[in-house]
Amino acid sequence: MRFNILLAITAIATSAAGLVVPATNDFDARGLDFQPDSTVVRREPMPEPTRDARHAEASRQHRQTTGLPPRRSTFHVPAAPTTGKHEHHYTGHEVRKAVFDGHMEHERLKTASNRQKKLSPLKAFGNRLHELAHPGGSSRPLPHMTVHPGSHSHPHGREFPLPNHHNPGTPGPARVITQKTPSGHHTFRGVIAHDQSRTPGAGHGYNDHFQVPERKPRRSAAGKFPSPCTVKILALHW
Repeated sequence: MRFNILLAITAIATSAAGLVVPATNDFDARGLDFQPDSTVVRREPMPEPTRDARHAEASRQHRQTTGLPPRRSTFHVPAAPTTGKHEHHYTGHEVRKAVFDGHMEHERLKTASNRQKKLSPLKAFGNRLHELAHPGGSSRPLPHMTVHPGSHSHPHGREFPLPNHHNPGTPGPARVITQKTPSGHHTFRGVIAHDQSRTPGAGHGYNDHFQVPERKPRRSAAGKFPSPCTVKILALHW
């Protein structure tokens, strides 16, 4: 019995002596996907333009936008008693601000998600034919604007809404329209609005837009705009 135990211990010791544990430096990692001396390089996302950078670019585009109306011009969208919709008055100053806001929105959308782009108030404007034109009126919203899709000289325009004074935060009936020129600048094409007397339905032209005439400020006899002081004095005189 004791002899058998000694034989077993001897066999175990002999087997252990035959084991060779490789050193750390002798370990071959070439067959693995990860190399011990490799470096993991992380690609940092490109920084998004700050609001100041977007504002600077929008300001540059706005300064180069031609055809903007005088600040004292007015645009009138008639009311529609049959549908209960109010009239809207806009000044040239409000129109110019909407054009600038459109430039700002265009800069924001450069890094926006597809969902944000879909929900954006800035839309492409194709100056499409009316479904139901006004009698004796133009067949398109802006008769002097030419659009050829995919063209460099006459691309799609941009439309951006003017504020709704009667129900702030909701879309109003009017839009400002700009178009990019071959030189890369933008030009103001006009103000358009829905016919507020129309109701939804096939053939009613509910989604048609019509040009809102610009009423330029009156000039004095000397050919200059009267100053606020002059207007006040004349009012007191009368």
